[in-house]
Amino acid sequence: MQVSNILSNIYDIVVTITLLYSLFLLFWKKYAERQRYFYLYISFVFFVDVLGLYIRRYFHVGQIYLYFPLFIFTISYFAYFFGKDYKDKVNKTILYLLTFIAFILLFVFQIKNDKLLVISTTTILVVILYQLILCLQWFWYIVNHADEQNIIHKQAFWVSCALLIWSTFALFRMYPMYDLSKIDSAFLATIIDVFQVVNIITYLLYIRGLRCTDYNILRTFNHF
Repeated sequence: MQVSNILSNIYDIVVTITLLYSLFLLFWKKYAERQRYFYLYISFVFFVDVLGLYIRRYFHVGQIYLYFPLFIFTISYFAYFFGKDYKDKVNKTILYLLTFIAFILLFVFQIKNDKLLVISTTTILVVILYQLILCLQWFWYIVNHADEQNIIHKQAFWVSCALLIWSTFALFRMYPMYDLSKIDSAFLATIIDVFQVVNIITYLLYIRGLRCTDYNILRTFNHF
């Protein structure tokens, strides 16, 4: 079995474990808001990324019908997720403004795409940059606002780390992809494998974040 197939199978397993753990927190511990409704996001990812291949293959569903709704939900969900931590109007305004701009760009770039039923790379870029900016904003906020809770006990810390790592590598994977496919296909295959490892690490960090749900108690930040 090729390395890419092994990594793909591991990715599917890790996403499934993340979903099951999130559902365990929901149904067993009754953690819905405490996990910031993460089960909704991971369920959508599981449906599109894990089951999506079979859905497209057997039901002939175009990728636009799976991934574009996922992008819309991703932007909406992380706006809610990070907005839960912001106690000042400035950061909330920045967050909602970024979200509004991301939605506009998402639709504009996809509509302008020559192949409307194929996800535009520019559309993907909007989602990547949105997630990157959001996690950087959260880090900036948490550094400038005192909080009695240990940072490693914050679900948002692990989610931000995951998004930072994923977004950075996603940008690196996206730009050289087309040139390398013509120049050095072997190196491109290596980059794709490395990015799959990054995907796996991302969801492992999500799991680590979910383990912080016992600490996800609403707290008041000191603005000094």
